[in-house]
Parts: sequence; C-alpha cells; structure tokens
Amino acid sequence: MSRFCRQLCRWARLAAVSAGALTCLAVQAAPSVSGQIVDLNGNPLSQAMVTLEKGAGQPGPAAITVFSDDKGHFQFPVPGVQGARTPIVKLLGYKTVDTISKPSGEALDLTVIMHPDPNEAGVAPASAWLKDIADPNDRTLLVQTCVGCHQIPAPEVRAYANLIHDMPDVDPVEARENSWRAIVQYMNYISAWEFGRGGDAPPPNADNVYSGGPLASTTALLARTMLGSFREVSGYQYGAPVLANAHTVIREYDVPRPNAVREALTLDDPTVIWLADVSANRVIRVDTVTGATRSLEVPSARLMGPHTLVRDKEGGLWITPFFNGIVARLDPKTEHWKTWGLEVPKLGPVGVHDLSFDLNHDVLTDRAGRIWYSEIIHNGVGWFDPKSGKSQVYPIPPVPGRVGTELPYGLAMSSDRRHIWYSQLAIGCIGSFDIDSRKFDTLIELPDKNAGPRRITMSDGDILYVPLYGAGQLIEYDTRAHQMIGRYDLPDRASAPYSVTWDAKRKVVWVVTANANAIYRFDPRDKSFAVLPLPREGAFLRMVGIDKTTGALITTYGNIVEYVHGPRMAVMIDPGDAPAAGTGHTAAASAH
Repeated sequence: MSRFCRQLCRWARLAAVSAGALTCLAVQAAPSVSGQIVDLNGNPLSQAMVTLEKGAGQPGPAAITVFSDDKGHFQFPVPGVQGARTPIVKLLGYKTVDTISKPSGEALDLTVIMHPDPNEAGVAPASAWLKDIADPNDRTLLVQTCVGCHQIPAPEVRAYANLIHDMPDVDPVEARENSWRAIVQYMNYISAWEFGRGGDAPPPNADNVYSGGPLASTTALLARTMLGSFREVSGYQYGAPVLANAHTVIREYDVPRPNAVREALTLDDPTVIWLADVSANRVIRVDTVTGATRSLEVPSARLMGPHTLVRDKEGGLWITPFFNGIVARLDPKTEHWKTWGLEVPKLGPVGVHDLSFDLNHDVLTDRAGRIWYSEIIHNGVGWFDPKSGKSQVYPIPPVPGRVGTELPYGLAMSSDRRHIWYSQLAIGCIGSFDIDSRKFDTLIELPDKNAGPRRITMSDGDILYVPLYGAGQLIEYDTRAHQMIGRYDLPDRASAPYSVTWDAKRKVVWVVTANANAIYRFDPRDKSFAVLPLPREGAFLRMVGIDKTTGALITTYGNIVEYVHGPRMAVMIDPGDAPAAGTGHTAAASAH
C-alpha cells in the first residue's frame, strides 16, 4: 500500500466513515473554505466543479461554485456560503469517493477523493444522450420540437423512457409509439393551457413554440430516437477547452416558488439582479449580498407576463410581454411604472418579443425616437413611439415553401439606426428591414428550415451573430457587406443554443444553451470556442446579460412552464477572465 493510501485510511478512520461513503460534515461559519481534489493515487484533478449550498436562514447566494486549478486546489471566496453542507463535486468521468475535513483554526481544509466512473449520468448534460442519434436531421428536429420548454431528455423524460424500455413481453415498436403518443398529447395540452392564460391570445395549436408538435410526426420522432436504457451515459466530451479557472465563481440565488422566472439582468447597481416572471405580472428584485427577494407588480388589469428584459441608458428596465401586447418600463429608483398597451388597427394586441438594442444591449431607438420589436404573432417587425403610444407592424413577406409557422423571434438594430435584422425561428430564415424605405431588403434562407435561428446580437462592427437552436451552430454575418463570414459547429451540436450576447468589453460572443448546462464563449478573432459548464442539472438558459460595471454574466435557470421540473434561480457568474493562452478550440467553419 502506498504512503498516500495509508494516509487516506488514517483520515478515513479519524473521520469515522465507512469505505466509499461521503463524510457527513458541516462547513458551519468557517470564514475560509479551501481544499484539493485528488484521485485515489493522490494525483490532482483540475477543473472540477465544487459547490457549497448554504444552510437554511443564511444570507447571500443559495450556492457558490468554484473550480479546481491544475494542482487540484480550490478556494471559496470570503465570505462564502455559511452553514453549508458537504461540498458537491462534479467532474466528467469521475465520482466522489470521500470528503475529508481538516479544520485549521478558523479555516476549513477539505480533501475530496474521486475515482474514475464511466457512467456520467448526473454530471453530463441532457444533450449527452443525443450524441449517438444516427440521423443528424432527427437530432435537429428533436431539439427544435422539444427543447423550447424543457431539456431532452431531462431526468423525468429519462425515467419515462426507462419504463418503456423495461416493459416485458410486448412489441417494442408498438409500445414505444403508444407511450410517446400519450406524452405528445399531454405536451400539446400543456401548450394549450400555457398559451391560453392570456385570454386574448390566439387559439393555441401544435404550431406554437412550446407545443409538442403534430401528433403523428412527433410520436414517430420520439419512438425512433428515445431508444434503450437512459440510466447510463458515457463518453461525453465538452468538445472545447473549459473556460473556468481558479478565479471563476458561480453564484446561484433562490427565488421563492411558485415562479416562472425567464430572464435576468442588472441595471446601474451591480448587486441587484432583476428577474422576469412570466407566470404573473411581476418582476423580482434579488439582493445578491443578502439573498433577499422582493416582487414589484406591473400595473396591468390584464395578464402580460414579463418576458424579455432590456435596460436603457437612464438605468430603467424595459419589459416585453408574454401576452396582450403590454410593454412596461420601471424606474428602479422611484419604482414608478409606465405601461403601453400596443394595438394595431385590424391586428389587435401585438405579439411583442424582442426590442431593438445597441451593442451594449441597451434599448436603441431609430432616428425618430421609436423602439422596434419583433412581432411573433402576426409575422412582422414593428415600432412603437413611447411618447405617443402609437404602434405599427410591417408583415414580413412570405417565403415560398415555408409559410404558416414563421415566428419572428430575435431582433437587432444596426449602428446607423436604419436597419432592423430579425430571425424567424420556425422556418430557418434571417432577414432585414430598411426603416427609411419601409422595405424588406435581405432574406437568408438556411438550407434546413428546422435550423432554428433564435435570439440574435450585433457587434460594434455591425457583425450579426445568430444561434441556430436546432442545428447547434453559430452564424457570423457581415451586415454592412451583406456577406456570410461563416457558420460554425458548436462543440456540442445538441446543446440547443438559445441566444447570443455581444460582449463589447471583451470583444467576444456569449452563447447560452438550453440543453447542455453550459455557456460557450466564441472569439471572433480566431473563431474559437471555450465552454463554461454549470453545476446544476436542468440549467435551462434563455438569455445572458453582462453587468456594465463588473463584466459579470447574469442569467437564470428559466424552466418557465409550470409543470416543467428543474431549477428556477438567478445566476451571477464571474468567468475568471484568464483562460490559458493558446488553448482555443478552432470552430469547424464553413464560409459562404
């Protein structure tokens, strides 16, 4: 037996733990918590996620996550999480064997021992189960159809698939089809309920963004892709260098349930996170120092369901609706609200989705002072004048062969404040609108209408970035030259990139994912990706903001539909900002 193993045995006896069990320790109020992650032979393990969850009634974040360095060392910030339990450690390909506490004065030093484990369930994201789907078109369609609402396969989906797999003495094909048909019917019922809450919303149907899709085709898709047992998964790789380092800190904040928090950002105060709750007419204020939350109600007699959040240069918070065309602005200093009920003759209430913004993601008006928006219900782009309250919508011309489910989604304005760029989620199209001429002047039809262009962003050079949600790719397009720079495969093609945000200080693009529990960083200078894994299963991300003072990334776990499982939290991330030089992952690019 090696000297290290003998030492491990002594520690284990002192800790009175049986072999293979976790030490049941409490961090209590130790002002300093640090330690090392090692394997059974004492070798350090780097870039492991180490999470401490706070005790009940303690202030601050609900959990803090740090990462081990190349020597396996980790250090929690001071003050850290008080009254916490045993740290939770996650590392692809490893499982925790033991955690040993060595108090030293007021500090607490931990040794976490891990051993290789090929079963990555609970560590690898939901997307890991999709890597072996034989037909990439099936993977694209599965993500595009199912992941708008929940991860696929989420833990509850895997449990259901296991029940089908375990059924004895039945026709496996018939059993799968019957079982998944019931689930698709249920998903469409939930979609009808979700979209029916607004009262004045159009009748829900299988074409809605949160539906389970047409019954027959979606049933067949699930039956041929959700195969075998889902209790184990192995061989998942991040596919890019891990961005996290010894300085990276992820802070997660609890939000009282019930809630359906969707998006988050900070305004002038970097210690306050604002959250949109689409289940009610409210935004939620989170104090990141104390962890305290407070709700502010949008004054509306009709349900509007705060959906998208955008700040303005005056420190105000703009909110677009899930329902009824009601846009709101909050002055966080006075807590005074102003609301607009947008209606267009012959259309009624409009479906406002995204607002026009600048390279810092502040609200941006055209030269006449009007704010532009993507109109998701009536397939158009529109404007409204905050002074008069007037609004107008311009229908997007139909695309032959792709008519009926267009869903205009992302929207961005060029720096000349003359051109609007938009994405159409359900038909794989990107286009532009000339404000001066009132004409649509660019149309980009992606080869696959299920590619899923979602929430877009514009750089300070008017370079447009578009995440392809279904295809798992990123588009880079020069809007001034009207030239495609490239289309890049994400490190995980099943990650479901939901939105992109241009970081004007770092000169990079942040790509958040709905299905991979991760954020990607794309560097336009060398076309490289890096990945920041997140510690919590079900980390469904819809948007990321950048604090203008600290540069921290602000997001949420946005499992918004009431019946969807998964965390619903505010998240603040300090990326660490010092990835090792020369470790970039060059994207697989194809210029057009």
